[in-house]
Amino acid sequence: MPEGDTLAGVARRLAPLVGRVPRIEAPQPRHAAMRIPERLAGRAVEAVEAHGKHLVIRFDGGLVLHSHLRMSGRWEIGPPGRATRRPRERAWLVVATDEVEGLLFNGPVLELLTPAQARLHPALGRLGPDVLDGAFDVDRAVAIARRGPAEQTLADVLLDQRVLAGVGNVWKSEALFDRRLDPWTRAADLDDAALGDLLGRAAAMMRAHVASGAARRPVRVYGRANRPCPVCGTRLRARAQGDEGRRTFWCPTCQPPVRPAPGRGSPPSA
Repeated sequence: MPEGDTLAGVARRLAPLVGRVPRIEAPQPRHAAMRIPERLAGRAVEAVEAHGKHLVIRFDGGLVLHSHLRMSGRWEIGPPGRATRRPRERAWLVVATDEVEGLLFNGPVLELLTPAQARLHPALGRLGPDVLDGAFDVDRAVAIARRGPAEQTLADVLLDQRVLAGVGNVWKSEALFDRRLDPWTRAADLDDAALGDLLGRAAAMMRAHVASGAARRPVRVYGRANRPCPVCGTRLRARAQGDEGRRTFWCPTCQPPVRPAPGRGSPPSA
């Protein structure tokens, strides 16, 4: 599942594009009106950046190619002309030099932005601190979280890209398990130190995974509903969350509900 660590890996593998004038294709008719290849013809890549779950490729002259994978998108990156897992003609975007080729498949968001559009973008402009940024500011993330709805759960906060950009279902579940916190506890029922510890731990876990270079994430609870907890043996549980029905995995024994911090009220009734 694409999360911030996935996009960081994509940006790293596409880094050879920087300073080069790539060949650009946008084969799908749905993108014809944007005229992506024509507008980027002859322009060198200035930067390839991951911001949370978003990938931004900046070209000279200020144009910005923005993509977001959501649940269905995938990048395939490697030497030009190699065999690909998906038919090339189904690619939404091809960005290639004689050294590297990136093919984007099924990315729900693909757009070419002017500098003004990039500055005013409704998603990019609202992103919170990037969890993979070496200067990630936990205190800032906590302050943003405190401005959210009073009923917002810890699971909600971790997925809120305005609070911290990059965490998805996998690292949400893993960070909550690591800190032995019930996903359905209200964020308002944790004091700032405990909430900051959770957000900081999620960021640290993701950075450690990226630094390791491992292809697979070291999951302990994600995707393991009805299997025994690796700590206590209790059957792990899963529940759909939010309008999109994204699933959260947790151990009801290791992650009991949190008592409200003094002065923060009582948790809502079940």
